[in-house]
Amino acid sequence: MTSPSSSRTQKVACSDCNLNRICIPCGMQPEAVTNLSDVVRRNRTLRKGEVIYHAGERFTGIFALKSGTAKLVHADRLGHETIIALLLPGELLGFDGLFSGRYRCSLIALETSSYCELPAHGLERLRQKVPALQQILLQRTGEQFDQCIERIAFSQRPAEERLAAFLLDLSRRYRLRGFAADQFHLSLTRQEIGNHLGLALETVSRLLGKFEVAENIRVQGKLIHILDAEGLQRVFSQH
Repeated sequence: MTSPSSSRTQKVACSDCNLNRICIPCGMQPEAVTNLSDVVRRNRTLRKGEVIYHAGERFTGIFALKSGTAKLVHADRLGHETIIALLLPGELLGFDGLFSGRYRCSLIALETSSYCELPAHGLERLRQKVPALQQILLQRTGEQFDQCIERIAFSQRPAEERLAAFLLDLSRRYRLRGFAADQFHLSLTRQEIGNHLGLALETVSRLLGKFEVAENIRVQGKLIHILDAEGLQRVFSQH
């Protein structure tokens, strides 16, 4: 299996993709997956900093990250940007444009990444062939809404708990994808982590250092080693 930051792509059908158990095909019948595979556009590649879609652009479809990582960024009326989410392989994107017909956020590659696209013009035709698709997309939308609620709840917790929860969540999500849960590449800068968690850069750096001293983690550049997940969990659960 390729690493989470791998830029290599292969032309494989949805049924053969090693992420199909967490992507749209999850729970679909084989015939439905074949119909989906006929519509999906695959093997689209981005370099670091390139954009899949910009805020305000017309909704063109739902996207699935295949390799690499990306950030979902929202800018308010004053131009202040907030990183709403860090996206990993297998996660679906583009739901922020499904209701209004225009994307509310910008989706930006954090490293060389590849993605698949379920184009908007194929959604209606596919829904007729695959009645379960609407329920699946509704479920994925609900999952992202739940994640937004959790992030809002976390934003009220002390800084130390926020950072511990962030690292534990990344570990869990990488494990779900079949990657190492105790060692992963952190594609966000410390400044970006602070932006995402509502913390100052200095606070992020200080807390990472504190976690290292406590031997909960080891930091080597952008590589994070989880040495004591239970210790991080205790930090998160201390209040």
